[in-house]
Amino acid sequence: MVEVHALRAGLRESRRAVDDGLPAFVDFMLGTGMRIGETSAVTWADLDLVRRTVRLSGIVVRKPGVGLVIQPKPKTTAGWRVLHLPVWLADQLQARERVDSEWNAVFLSQRGCLRDKSNTNRVLREVLDPLGFEWVTSHTFRKTAATLLDESGLTVREIADQLGHKRISITQDTYFGRKNGPVGAADALREIGGGSDKPTDRPRRGQSQ
Repeated sequence: MVEVHALRAGLRESRRAVDDGLPAFVDFMLGTGMRIGETSAVTWADLDLVRRTVRLSGIVVRKPGVGLVIQPKPKTTAGWRVLHLPVWLADQLQARERVDSEWNAVFLSQRGCLRDKSNTNRVLREVLDPLGFEWVTSHTFRKTAATLLDESGLTVREIADQLGHKRISITQDTYFGRKNGPVGAADALREIGGGSDKPTDRPRRGQSQ
């Protein structure tokens, strides 16, 4: 968790990262375990900041002859899901300035367009390497969330649902071992924001599926 806080602080101190909107974008991936394409497709209409939830029902893809679009179809049918947000992340989104765009997306590129996965990964690499996080990729944020959920005692099925895995074997084989009793995904991810959320209201290093 020390590494997570150091990485978040480093992104906020990096002019390149701030100009590209990476701090908030990475926070969202850490606080939900969502993929880059899924996070890029989140719209303001998908968010319910009163109930602290996000509805995931699309993914950003590049359509030949058209460009980037939000495809209303996740990677698998398990991708259609509603996730609870940690308090710190919901508060951050509440304070976020809304920028008008064709897609009403929450996380836009510097040009006010949908975020491209390849470009986002490239900028992440440019920013993270000088910070000493050469081993971190976008998949690491997903792995971090999964690890926290695992350590908090969620079942494999609950973690698979959070990550959008159709088969729990993917979650089990890719991430970890045995589980105990569930406590709630948002509670488990409270640590990303510093761990100051109330226990009833509330989120490390790796890869993804």
